[in-house]
Parts: sequence; C-alpha cells; structure tokens
Amino acid sequence: MPLGDIAGEVLGGIFRFVGRALFEIVGEIVIKGAGYVLIRIFKPKSEPDELACAIVGLLFWAAVGVGAYFVYRSTMA
Repeated sequence: MPLGDIAGEVLGGIFRFVGRALFEIVGEIVIKGAGYVLIRIFKPKSEPDELACAIVGLLFWAAVGVGAYFVYRSTMA
C-alpha cells in the first residue's frame, strides 16, 4: 500500500471524526438546547422529547436568521 493511500485514509478518518463531533455539538447544544429552553419557558411542567426540541430549535434559529436578514436589509436601505 503506497504511503499516499495510508495518509489519505488517516486524514479521511480524522476529518470524519472532527466533522461528526462538530455536528453533534451543533445538533445537541445549539439546536436541541434552544428548543428545550423555549419549550420549558412556555410549558414549565412538561418534559419535552428530543424530536420536539429539535423542531422548536430549528424553527427558532430559522426565525433568528430571517429576523437578522430583515434587520440587515432595513439598515442598508
């Protein structure tokens, strides 16, 4: 096996590991965490499941993105 193939496999494994770790951090903390906090604010006695947290978190970050876009557009006009 040539040295280039070995280096390619090692680098591919490292990038795959780092990408997976970043995806887990973003998915778990940023998206699901925001969803969990929002659900607990509006329904304090409930224990939300992961799917509900993910959906609410994605909707929240989409609203933040759209709001930021409109604020940016209004300041540039």
